[in-house]
Amino acid sequence: MTMDKYKKTKIPSLRTFITAAISIIVTVVLLCSIWFCYSRTSAILTENYENSITQNLELINHQFIEQIDLIDSIIPLYLADTIISEPLESVETGKQSAENRLQIEKQMSYLYYSTSLASKNFTNSIYIISQDETIFKIGTSSSPEPAEFQCRELLKTLDKKEPKLICQTLPRDDGNIYFIRNLFSSNTGNYIGTFIINIDKDRFLSYHTKDLDPSWFLCLYNSSMAVFSDPDMEKECMALKEHGQRIGELSFQTARLNDREYFVASQELSGLDLTSSVAAPKSLMFADLNSILKSYLLLLTGIVLIGLFTAIAISRAITKPIDKMIYNINQISEKKQSALPPMKIYREFDVWADSFNKMLKQLDIYYNDIFQKQLLLKNSEIHALQTQMNPHFLLNTLNTIAWKAQISDNEEIYQMVISLGEFLKANTLSKEQDCIALEKELRYVKFYIYLQQQRFEDKISCDIRVPETLMHFLIPCFSIQPLVENAIVHGLEPKTGKGKLIVQILETDDYCMEISIIDNGVGFPKDFQVRDIASSDTDSHTHIGLKNLDRRLFLLYGDMAHLSIDSTPGVCTSISFKIPISRGGGVSLHDL
Repeated sequence: MTMDKYKKTKIPSLRTFITAAISIIVTVVLLCSIWFCYSRTSAILTENYENSITQNLELINHQFIEQIDLIDSIIPLYLADTIISEPLESVETGKQSAENRLQIEKQMSYLYYSTSLASKNFTNSIYIISQDETIFKIGTSSSPEPAEFQCRELLKTLDKKEPKLICQTLPRDDGNIYFIRNLFSSNTGNYIGTFIINIDKDRFLSYHTKDLDPSWFLCLYNSSMAVFSDPDMEKECMALKEHGQRIGELSFQTARLNDREYFVASQELSGLDLTSSVAAPKSLMFADLNSILKSYLLLLTGIVLIGLFTAIAISRAITKPIDKMIYNINQISEKKQSALPPMKIYREFDVWADSFNKMLKQLDIYYNDIFQKQLLLKNSEIHALQTQMNPHFLLNTLNTIAWKAQISDNEEIYQMVISLGEFLKANTLSKEQDCIALEKELRYVKFYIYLQQQRFEDKISCDIRVPETLMHFLIPCFSIQPLVENAIVHGLEPKTGKGKLIVQILETDDYCMEISIIDNGVGFPKDFQVRDIASSDTDSHTHIGLKNLDRRLFLLYGDMAHLSIDSTPGVCTSISFKIPISRGGGVSLHDL
């Protein structure tokens, strides 16, 4: 098809396609980069917010636990003072005189100001209530005269058997937090009174949230109370109380509180039925994220414009040489020329033309190779069909001869025929399977050696050295017999005098099996190489069996399995090769 025919069709031009393609690619890449930037920045900001919120919560909890421990630590001071403890131990506490009552309260005030709790300035009053509900009270310098109605209200819901410190608020008193602990006699263990510390909620929370971001808020809650650092966040705190879960480990989650998204970090305070949560509005993170993306989008807009102008320029620069190359390829397809001419416009196009010409040559080579392989395969199939019945006929004939020899009591001929039959059977099986157990391979080798020993009588002796642990592993069929045959025919047969043959198989440290055939025959010529062996139709002493075996091992295992020859003529010759084995059992050809 000529260029005129392309122009008549509705197919878009290459220039239009390149411009559109580059524009789309740039747009997609930029959109992906925007998405990646947004998601990655959001993840980083979320992680930063999580770290910041959880760190603030951990700091607040640490301070809070310190103050709780401080509050809890002054109670033993009061119990250790006999002025206070003796009236509590007495069953008639209410009969104390006004003077004794004043002395007890003075002692309570003295003990309070002797502790570091007084310097915190968030304590309103301290109450000690005896078992007959007599109330001893003191106020601090920063608080009004303490009233008793709070104590009466708290005692109504108090479990006097509870040994732990309790944190509680009153429904009609939202300005105070009460820390309550039941007192028990050190002598009898019985309940003797209740210790109550009235803490100003605002001063207490301000002390712990002084470093907290103004837009964040702190909430302390349990099943019976909820206090919060920001009065405007009462609804959010109550929703957080319903949404949150008390857990031992610190948790971070996103919660929707009154139609607003918050990042919330929560943790239950150990040893106290109280959960603390720090919440930060998620909108703050989006404000930071939008500020970052605004600058990024301005930059991307400039990049998009530059990309569009660049796409137009590139499409114009590429169109002309590509049109020329398409023309030449069409000429090749119409057999008007055999190769692309040099494309000197750009170096890349010149390399493209050169590679295209090389590809044409390789296609010719591959076509010829495939054609020859198909011919060889067809010839092999024909040959296999022609010779399929021959091995079975020979084996049946040998079995008949062995039977005749056994009837005639000729044990030597019987053994030779049986060995020859087994050897031929192994040769037939080797064409049907790739690997065989080492034990079976050695069995066929022994049959072959037996036949050769019968031929040469006492001239050849053989020693087979193989560990029993290797007998069940698989090796390629007829990989040892050709080496034994080569050693006997080419090494020991021409030798004057007796010959010695050793078949040695060892397991190496690198989980391989090293197979060596050693003889004291005439050896190989100097600088002999298996790969240099040439096939011949007239000469049967060309070591072609070694070359075939070397090639077969290479195809199965690679370079590691090439035959290795070490020969000192007339003294010792060793031919060996290595193949991998498996510790778990025999290896199949598929595993190899």
